[in-house]
Amino acid sequence: MVLTVIISPVDIVFMKRFINISFLSLVFAGMALTGCNDDLTTSSYVKVNDEDVLGNVSQLEKVLTSAYKQLYFNTDKGDRVYAGLPGFQMYVDASGADVISHTNMGGDQVTAYQYSNSKTQADGNASKIWSMCYNVINRANIILTNVDAAAGDETQKKHIKGQALAMRGIQYFHLIQNYQQTYAIAKSKRGVILRTSSDDESHKGFSTVEEVYTQIVSDLTTAKTLLADYNPDDMWLINSKICSGILARVYLVMQNWDGAYNEAKIVYDQHGQLMTREQYRSGFDDMISGNYAEVVWAMKYTADNNLGGSTQFNFWYNQDASYGEGYADGPIYSFLDYFVDEQFVKLFEEKEDRYQFWKRTNNANTEINTKWAFDKYKHYGEDGGSVIQSATRPEVCLMRGAEMLLIMAEAAAQKGNSGEALNLLNRLQVARNATPTTNAGGEALLEDIYVERRKELICEGQAGFYDLVRLQKRLVRIGESTTNPAGHYVWGMQYLNGYNALDPQPIGTLESNDYRFFCQIPQMEILNNDAISESDQNPWSGQ
Repeated sequence: MVLTVIISPVDIVFMKRFINISFLSLVFAGMALTGCNDDLTTSSYVKVNDEDVLGNVSQLEKVLTSAYKQLYFNTDKGDRVYAGLPGFQMYVDASGADVISHTNMGGDQVTAYQYSNSKTQADGNASKIWSMCYNVINRANIILTNVDAAAGDETQKKHIKGQALAMRGIQYFHLIQNYQQTYAIAKSKRGVILRTSSDDESHKGFSTVEEVYTQIVSDLTTAKTLLADYNPDDMWLINSKICSGILARVYLVMQNWDGAYNEAKIVYDQHGQLMTREQYRSGFDDMISGNYAEVVWAMKYTADNNLGGSTQFNFWYNQDASYGEGYADGPIYSFLDYFVDEQFVKLFEEKEDRYQFWKRTNNANTEINTKWAFDKYKHYGEDGGSVIQSATRPEVCLMRGAEMLLIMAEAAAQKGNSGEALNLLNRLQVARNATPTTNAGGEALLEDIYVERRKELICEGQAGFYDLVRLQKRLVRIGESTTNPAGHYVWGMQYLNGYNALDPQPIGTLESNDYRFFCQIPQMEILNNDAISESDQNPWSGQ
């Protein structure tokens, strides 16, 4: 048998359940890699010869562990915004209107923020999302090809299969949102390459956007059924509720309002106890350890998974107003790399709990102290209260009840149930000590829901450019100026339409269907796959 997988000899160290092992030496002992080199890691296909080492549940569990490792950390070439699902959170929000990225540490997060050519072009960073997603998809396909015939407990096999399907659906959802325009306007357009079996041919063409979404829904729906009796203690393990939450997100993009509402309600009914004022103001620091009822899906960096203070997610964390610019300035390790835009801060009332996240920094650098720092996440380290770099290990929220509440509100409004939509929206606003919306319906209510998504879900990767594209809203950034020093940096404006640094108030825009939002197909995929050609390629800009 020929298995389809992109693999590299990475150490699998995941949570406290696993020790350092080599993926190749342990999982694929006895296998011979063919055609596997660095150039091919951008491809959706690599061949591995199977010598029947995947014939039992124990071996499939190791492949599943590797898939989780890639899903959350992207151990292969994961620079900040390309570091698994938490990296996507940065990528999606930094590409929107509300987050500002400084150039302190450089790297891919700046490229994502500024929309330079290298963000999306085939010979630039476009390959990173492609390889990150297909690394997980191909591991999932190995499991799905072998699980039914494998020896072992049938319930365990069912749960392994469900998790593999869910991960495949999740990654195809990210792929299609990043490599083609949104479902509502692009159903018949070229999507991505659907690989659903490790026996697939190496040369395979593109499916349409609609076909990809059909597969995503099928994967997640089946996974949801298979995981119905799977109740793991660890919040990073994918269960049926998480499948419903992802489905709600998918249906929102597809404008399947009934589906979005129903799936979100399944989750919200179990996680509708929103964080208390004290919990919310704590900065999301104890979501897992504090057992917050609202949190559906989350993960934590620990000493056991080999990710400490040097992890890229400190870019999101510890943005206290007193922090300095470097590695050791201030009470705890901090980069002061991300800020929020002045226009975004204006969306908040000073009385609401969320306003307390936004602070003027005391940094001496005027490029920094004119901006709004934020500390939505305030992880202050471990190891007996140590404040050293290596002690900074945050908890990362991947799904919350508040998001599901907002999905229900939007779906209800779209279905014409304005009264219910308003009640749902008001429920969240009251919980956050914000003045409840009074708009009774129509576009005004939908706009209020959208604004609430931006306010509530900042840094969680569910608004940002994903919402702009989904809702067909133009990206609008207001640049820094004498009268607006807390606006976007010039490097976040210069590649956008209409920007003129000499304007009293510079503005840069990007239309919602502009291909600068989307990645081109990696050049190595086109070179290695005879079933596709340059004619399949996205333009790098334009509509």
